[in-house]
Amino acid sequence: MTLSYKQPFIVFFSFFIILCLHISLSTSVFANPGDWGMVQRFNKQLKLANAGNVKAMYDVGKLYERGRGVNKDIATAAGWFQKASNGDYAPAQARLGILYFEGRGVKQNYAKALKLLNSAAKENVPSAQYQLANMYELGTGVKQNLQQSISWYKQADKYGYYLAKAKVIRLQKLLDSGGTIKRKATPQAVAKAKQAPSPIIQMILNGRWHKRNKPVGYLPSAIANCTKDSYSKMRCISTSQERDTGTEVITYNTESIINTKGKKNFEIVYSNNVLEVTAHAAVDGDGEVIEQAPLRIKKGKQGKSKTLSCSLKNKNTLSCSKGTSTFELVNL
Repeated sequence: MTLSYKQPFIVFFSFFIILCLHISLSTSVFANPGDWGMVQRFNKQLKLANAGNVKAMYDVGKLYERGRGVNKDIATAAGWFQKASNGDYAPAQARLGILYFEGRGVKQNYAKALKLLNSAAKENVPSAQYQLANMYELGTGVKQNLQQSISWYKQADKYGYYLAKAKVIRLQKLLDSGGTIKRKATPQAVAKAKQAPSPIIQMILNGRWHKRNKPVGYLPSAIANCTKDSYSKMRCISTSQERDTGTEVITYNTESIINTKGKKNFEIVYSNNVLEVTAHAAVDGDGEVIEQAPLRIKKGKQGKSKTLSCSLKNKNTLSCSKGTSTFELVNL
């Protein structure tokens, strides 16, 4: 049997196509790129980071955290934030501090979170200032101190976190009315502050609540600080979270009020608040920035407050409904 002159070419061409497909698929699996420009950007920043550039270390950490140009990996992101933090890069200290507070990518450690957040806050990183204010407001990881909370909220407001101003006003009114134990507080206010919460509020406070294995921002969890306001009421504030839309990175938090409606029933009223919006810069095939995408999301409260009607099924399971949708929250 003899081969025609076309057959060797066909064999070679087929092999070439298979090789190209293999390389393409391998790159996609390895790099998980949103686009080739982001892969190139990641590679450039990684090279700079390995050469000792602390800002590049932080950028590499953010790319790992968001899964941009590389597979998403929170533990690896935390490692790069740590390297940048060791170089006294304040934004990395802020992000690593929040990860330590939440226990994402690292083992939860309030002491390390507090140290990192304090360092970043003193360098005027608003996310660190806002998180510290949250911690002092509710006494999570630190002794509750509303004056200290107000001070950090004022700093966060000064450096761009819009929601902080409303927090300052509310907490100042609370202090002025004797709503916390201090020199001007009335005996009635002191007694109210010391009153133990209801059994259901205490049970909720003792939990770490998840929906589909992810911590929620409107009940006690790795990402939410919560405290009782009275016998039948509590409130929660989440850490600053990020959501990547592909064109923007939205930094937001969740605030909620929980009121009991009997021995087993309660209501959660919560809202999501956009603290900061950062547009993704478009990049070319070499990872160079070529334009800045316009912002679509604005800072502020997003729509009306949402309400969940919930009931206690057992000490580790809550059943909640929103309209016609019903789901469970589990204590993990």
